[in-house]
Amino acid sequence: MTDLWLALLPIMLAMLISPARTIAVILLLHTPKQALTAFTYVSGLVTAMMAQGILFGFLFSFVGLTMDERGPELMTVVSVMFILVGIIMLTGAAKFIFQEEEDDKPPPAWLEKIEYLTPRAAFSTGFGWIMVSPKQWAFVLTAVAVIFTANLTPLQSLVNYFIFSVLIQLFYLLIIGIHLLMPERSGAILDALFNWIKDNFRPVVIVIFTGFGIFFLFKGISGLIV
Repeated sequence: MTDLWLALLPIMLAMLISPARTIAVILLLHTPKQALTAFTYVSGLVTAMMAQGILFGFLFSFVGLTMDERGPELMTVVSVMFILVGIIMLTGAAKFIFQEEEDDKPPPAWLEKIEYLTPRAAFSTGFGWIMVSPKQWAFVLTAVAVIFTANLTPLQSLVNYFIFSVLIQLFYLLIIGIHLLMPERSGAILDALFNWIKDNFRPVVIVIFTGFGIFFLFKGISGLIV
């Protein structure tokens, strides 16, 4: 089990560190229902990940990749997925590196609308955010494949994947917890975090995408060579 979570750790970290979703959670704490709206948004993220994971789990079982004798093929799938995720992240980094930065560029439309979301709309936003992102689908597919390499029972695989899905949202839940436990002081703390991410969004994304992209690419290629 320890080996499984060591294999999942880099995937979890890459999915957990999301400047855009962090900004979204902070903004949702300024909606009329504050913590409830932010929590339903995070719940939407988890629900979408569970739906994706169950779908991929079913497909893996349907084609027989979960059978013990298909282990080498499953490991090949894992390596290929790591390479794919690495390419996606490096491509994303290149996009930010080569795009021209405009100081007077207006904020994204979602950034302006998010402070007015209701809890139900926030859930749909979180759910949809995961569902429309090709990068997230690739991450989930990789995580599901890694979990199946541990040869667990279906229930154990589902439980481990659920824990994985929740842990990815841990930072966002921490932000909500700070807001609830320190209502008077949290405003200044979260505003400082929001402004830092907003002011450094581009270099932060470039560093994250490049670092994890190189790591996943190397890990995938190494897996195919061994």
